Amino acid sequence: MSVRNLRVKLESSPILCAAVYLLIWQGITALMWLFTARLWVLYLPFILCFTLIYPIITCWTGFRYTRLFGVKWYLPFVMIGVSVAEYVFISDATAVVPNFILLTVLCVLFSVGIGSVFAVPQEKKKSGNNKKEERYKKILDD
Repeated sequence: MSVRNLRVKLESSPILCAAVYLLIWQGITALMWLFTARLWVLYLPFILCFTLIYPIITCWTGFRYTRLFGVKWYLPFVMIGVSVAEYVFISDATAVVPNFILLTVLCVLFSVGIGSVFAVPQEKKKSGNNKKEERYKKILDD
């Protein structure tokens, strides 16, 4: 399967695309937990990852998905639910205290809101390829 076919398949299926975005987001978050809390137990990389990189990745995920498909109820709920589950089940997540959950909620809701402003409606995507737009015609030319 080529990259182009994969991209077409992702753009045609909102749930599959959401799953891919969530896996990428969660994979980056898990790598940040691993490197900052387990391998390098230094506070500076931990602080930089979870105050700079994590909000950027979270906002990018919410914005990009919402811009492609519009506001879908499942993306914000799953992202917030995953962060709450991480906070409860990962012992190193308690070092960030509830600010991790609050940061996730704020970033997801903000990015989904901004993404909805730039979203292209599905009807316009489908109809935009099939029919040509009428060109501007000057009134005085008649």
